[in-house]
Amino acid sequence: MEWLDRLSEVGIGILLPLIIVCSGFYFTKFLGGFYLLRPARTLRLALSKEGADGVSPLRALSLSLAGTLGVGNITGVAIALMLGGAGALFWMWISAFFSMILKYAEIVLGMRHRIYENGKPLGGPMYYMENGIGGRFGKMLAWIFALCGVISAFSMGSLVQMKAASDAISETFSFPALLFGILAAILCAFLLFGGYEKISRLTAFFIPMLSLVYLVMAVRIVWLESERIYPLCKEIFREAFSFSSASGGIFGFLTSAALRQGIAKGSFSHEAGCGTAPLAHAGAETKIPAKQGILGIFEVFFDTAVLCTLTGFVILLSDEPLSGTNGMKLVTDAFAHYYGASARYIISLSVILFALASVICWGYYGKAMLSYLTKSPTVSVFYILLFCAVSAIGTVMTEGTVWQLSDLTVALMTLINLSAVFMLRKEIREETEAAGLCPPQKRN
Repeated sequence: MEWLDRLSEVGIGILLPLIIVCSGFYFTKFLGGFYLLRPARTLRLALSKEGADGVSPLRALSLSLAGTLGVGNITGVAIALMLGGAGALFWMWISAFFSMILKYAEIVLGMRHRIYENGKPLGGPMYYMENGIGGRFGKMLAWIFALCGVISAFSMGSLVQMKAASDAISETFSFPALLFGILAAILCAFLLFGGYEKISRLTAFFIPMLSLVYLVMAVRIVWLESERIYPLCKEIFREAFSFSSASGGIFGFLTSAALRQGIAKGSFSHEAGCGTAPLAHAGAETKIPAKQGILGIFEVFFDTAVLCTLTGFVILLSDEPLSGTNGMKLVTDAFAHYYGASARYIISLSVILFALASVICWGYYGKAMLSYLTKSPTVSVFYILLFCAVSAIGTVMTEGTVWQLSDLTVALMTLINLSAVFMLRKEIREETEAAGLCPPQKRN
């Protein structure tokens, strides 16, 4: 669709990079760059035993990571490299660096404005928009965000994840994609009806294990090819700034494929600023909002600076051609180059499990945002059934269209959420000061 291509080029290629970079730079300066200038103090607070009974901060982190790790780190990186070249990896790094503080900020607000319903904590951008900004405007902003979030759950949280999983299971295991989708939908429904406790318990078990297996395999490849890392980094930096001379100037720079794909897929991978992290972290029994926010910084770092980088390095070091339309095949071919055919099964299985965890996590996100719009149990049940049905359909959809829709929904959610975060910046500063992470601001 030509209009979708154009909207994606302008919205994702120009507006989103400017918004993320400028917002990240502003909040880094506004909060004194505490995690860069005071890393020891930041780490001490993150590892402190402060808390209470209930869902631990780290378990809440595992749920949030379930929504971010996986498809974005694996097939998302592959597609970014296929469409934007090696330079896209550099812009994923830039996206992560400036997004760390944004995830911290939104989590802090989510913790500060969460409410308790039947003894269970509820949080997310909807609540800090309604209760923090207040008035009709805050309520309207919260309602629009929640509606966009429900739509995003179907596109980014369901279709993209299931497409990647179905590619893996059909190509590697020769298992019918639609049948897999139906079985996955049944599992997803079972867990979503089980609620936050059951989902967070599952992700706390699977996510660390999957991350470790993938990490070890990728690190070994980088270690074996250590002599090629420096030339590879030079190539990444060179291609990151090789925009079209025909466009010229700042416009040509902003519309370069490397920047557009790097920022878009980076944002899809770590989800910083789009407002999903507060939904997962709000369930943690933590008394200090800044403490949970620090885990958000770690989340972005581990997601993009570690896993995305390793995926990108493995693909580029393998010398597999950056062509075609299937990101899953490119990743499995790259690992198979070093580990043989058996690697296809390991990586494919990892992608499948990562994708399923992400689908379940996003199903919970959508349900949480829908519950803000309506308290009707019937609507909630209908949503879960529809979400699971769409997940099954996602296994047979075209990859290109699915990714474009997910990129646009992320951009829209990010725009709305960051507007609210900016309006409530003084509250973020207050919580950061109260935690001792930055000195009190001089006030006239």
